[in-house]
Amino acid sequence: MLLACVVLGPAWSQTSGSNAWTLQRCLEHALEHNLQLKQAELGIVRGELGELAAKGAFLPNLNASSSYGVNIGQRIDPFTNTFATDAVQSSNYGMSSGVTLFNGFQNHLNLRRARLGLELAQTNVEIAQNNVALSLASGYLNVLFQKEFLTIAQLNAEATGRQVDRVQKLVNAGAAAESDLYDVLAQQASDVSSVVAAENGVTLAKLALAQLLQLSGDDADALDVAPPSDDLLETTQLPLSADAAVAFARNAFPDMKAAELQVTDAYLGLDLAKAQRMPRVAMSYSLGSGFSQNRQTMVGTPDTTLYFIETNDPMFSLVYPDVNMDNVTFETMSFQDQFTNNLNQSIFFSLSVPIFNNFGIHTNIERAEVDVLSAKLAKDQTEQALTQTVEQAYADARAAQRTFEANDRALEAAQLALTNAEARFEAGAISALEYADARTRLDNARINALRTQYDFVFKTRILDFYLGRPLSL
Repeated sequence: MLLACVVLGPAWSQTSGSNAWTLQRCLEHALEHNLQLKQAELGIVRGELGELAAKGAFLPNLNASSSYGVNIGQRIDPFTNTFATDAVQSSNYGMSSGVTLFNGFQNHLNLRRARLGLELAQTNVEIAQNNVALSLASGYLNVLFQKEFLTIAQLNAEATGRQVDRVQKLVNAGAAAESDLYDVLAQQASDVSSVVAAENGVTLAKLALAQLLQLSGDDADALDVAPPSDDLLETTQLPLSADAAVAFARNAFPDMKAAELQVTDAYLGLDLAKAQRMPRVAMSYSLGSGFSQNRQTMVGTPDTTLYFIETNDPMFSLVYPDVNMDNVTFETMSFQDQFTNNLNQSIFFSLSVPIFNNFGIHTNIERAEVDVLSAKLAKDQTEQALTQTVEQAYADARAAQRTFEANDRALEAAQLALTNAEARFEAGAISALEYADARTRLDNARINALRTQYDFVFKTRILDFYLGRPLSL
């Protein structure tokens, strides 16, 4: 289950430019190009190969072999069963096959473990996708925050520029002291510096997002994000407690699923270790033939003359054959004939019963039992860490909400104070320095309100994420 999906409100498409990156586009691009995800996806390929190998263990193997050699010196030729003293060339050819009939169900356990490993690899991909989505959401909101900060700085610089023009006219008319102009000019320089700092902040935030997206070159330079919807705060709601998020995360989050699969895998490892105590039955079959240069065949027909010798018994006589080999020659038997004549087959069954192997099987079982305990503890730790993360996310969102509400009220008060300061400054009741202080307080209030607004939105979206809801802005 991919929890890190993204849903964007309709206001995004209405206000964003054609080249602006929405959060949905960012996530889709990251799912295709992120190196961390690619690495996790390779785990699925490894899992599929492991499953194929586990299935192949049930099948018999098949191997072909051949050899060629020259013997020099006396030896018994295996194909003629006679002594050979000269250099004799010979070759062997064969095919063999073997299959395990029983090995304590280790093949079945290995297949289950391979399928479990494939499922674990798929779960790790989901975990990687969630991590990428959270990082993207954080980087995306940071760009939005820095752009809003830049807008505030630019508006402040424009307002200060208007005040400079106004005070300059008053100084020229003799209605204001020249020191007032200097104060406003100092404020203008400060505002320009704030604009430059804000522009740098936007550049750095975009760079960080571009690096998350694996962008480079012109694509990174042209990166821009779509503005948020107007009802961003209206769609941000904080649940009454963290209990629902904790329960959902425990039951549905891929982190917990991965921990449970690790426990199952440890139990399978224990079963495999115990299976080593079982006997093993295997069958093998071989088919072979060979050729020897020393094997001769007779060419021609010998002349045979029979001599009859009479005996004392008129009913019987002795026969002596006289064989003439002058018309007979011998030559090496052809390869085809030898291959056919020397063909042989064999079938073997083997039984292996483990009795004592230097405590190897015993220690393997003990290690597997330790692995089971370790996997259970790791699962408990994952559950504990996930619970603490969700509870901390709720506490952070709750604190961010209260901080935002306080800063929002402070912003309203600072705006009223600046309106009053502007009226008094235009009436000459306060100095430019006092007016600048009011402006600074409003700037700080705007920045704090904006910062806490985005902080509240982001932390609430993170809590929604742990509730199984899609990340949305």
